[in-house]
Amino acid sequence: MPLSRTFLRTAIAIAFVKTAAPALPWSASVVKIHVTVQRPNPVLPWQDGPPNAASGSGFVIQEGGKRRLLTNAHVVSDARYLEVQREGDARRFPARVAFVGHDCDLAVLEVNDPAFWDGTRPLRLGSTLPALDEQVIAVGYPIGGNRLSITRGIVSRIDYQVYSHSEVDSHLVLQIDAAINPGNSGGPVLYRGRVVGVAFQGIRGAQNIGYAIPIPVIRHFLDDIADDRYDGYPDLGVTHLTLRNPALRRAAGLPPDRSGILVARLDPHGSAAGRLQPGDVLLSIDKVPIRDDGTIRMDGQPVEFIELFERKQVGDNVTFEVWRSNAVHRIALTLAPTSSAFHFGSTYDTPPPYFVLGGLVFSPLSRELLIALQRQLNTPQAQHLLYAWLFGRADGLHETDQERVVLIGRLPHPINAYADPFVMGAVATVNDRPIRGLADLPSALASPINGFHVIRFHDRPDFLALPAKDADDAWPEISDRYRVLASQRLPSPPPTASP
Repeated sequence: MPLSRTFLRTAIAIAFVKTAAPALPWSASVVKIHVTVQRPNPVLPWQDGPPNAASGSGFVIQEGGKRRLLTNAHVVSDARYLEVQREGDARRFPARVAFVGHDCDLAVLEVNDPAFWDGTRPLRLGSTLPALDEQVIAVGYPIGGNRLSITRGIVSRIDYQVYSHSEVDSHLVLQIDAAINPGNSGGPVLYRGRVVGVAFQGIRGAQNIGYAIPIPVIRHFLDDIADDRYDGYPDLGVTHLTLRNPALRRAAGLPPDRSGILVARLDPHGSAAGRLQPGDVLLSIDKVPIRDDGTIRMDGQPVEFIELFERKQVGDNVTFEVWRSNAVHRIALTLAPTSSAFHFGSTYDTPPPYFVLGGLVFSPLSRELLIALQRQLNTPQAQHLLYAWLFGRADGLHETDQERVVLIGRLPHPINAYADPFVMGAVATVNDRPIRGLADLPSALASPINGFHVIRFHDRPDFLALPAKDADDAWPEISDRYRVLASQRLPSPPPTASP
């Protein structure tokens, strides 16, 4: 008896269902993050740029009995709206940033809807780094499709590099010979089923090279936020020289049987200020010897000595063994975060501060401002800003300024018609009062000199004067003409470290 077409179709369908591939083991753990981003405009700081859509990856973790999502800070920075989506689920769930560390490019998200968490499975964090040549798996949602993607590679290097998100902070990185593409960011890198990294950056133009934030950095971030506050990494504030040069060793008075690094400069905002001295030789930290090239032995591998501080939190104590005045001294200090505005890392999630006086727009010097002004930085009028950015900490500009306040622009009006030569100038005093930061402007402007606001700038003998009453009277017209709703947005005071 011949088989009917209906019977054959049914049999084929049943066979397909029985042989269909099972769900990926990470589909209950790795999610896609949909982001609406709106960046501020550093040149017109009262305005924001247009909103843009972006996406990244994240994964479920369980810390302190609570399920959350771990991802990169750069995935969710300046986000106006966040949604997360699980593999095979058409629904998108609103999410919010609970904690963010821009210095280590990590963030934790929370999702309030219990339906999102049904059936999720937290990934377990590894305890150690994989060795070189070990195979790892990167899981995420890179560009080129909407489904979960898996990439295999080997660990090709463990190094200490600058994180591109802040562009100034350096931490340990895990290099793998698998491409990390846009959209992969925030996804887990797994070794033997456990998370050993978070995919976060690649090298433009290089093939099959990607970087992951390794487990020591992840654990530092999660331990930091365990008290519901992110303090960030401590800043030692030491510029050092290696002692591989025999002449430098003799100049430092270091015996042949000792090794270490020479303290060349101390940042007055760093943790070591007042405890260490230029000319000290750091021999060991917490009894871990420092070699002449500035490396130590940790986890069986040579790493930069600074990695010892990477494993510590703000408020922790460290003990140095120091060669000073031909003798060994033991010096203890407490680690603190950096408080210097001359750190010049990239800024996120905070609208740029500004102050408008008679159509003159003042704002602190920042990396974002310099990037926006890059075409003007080769002009004599703006070159000093590039110098302050590159050498401000090294040359002690923080001794006179907490931040460098710049006249970044002019909203043309008769009251400021002759102010163009002063644009891009760094403000030194207003009405004979020192300006160490933008927050000093309101009190300085409360005391005009003979009815004028007198503004003096660094590195130039002339000054700018505005009739005080006329500048105040011009504000309504300037506000209406240029759609500037508020004359000022002052910076928030910096957070203090946890006791």
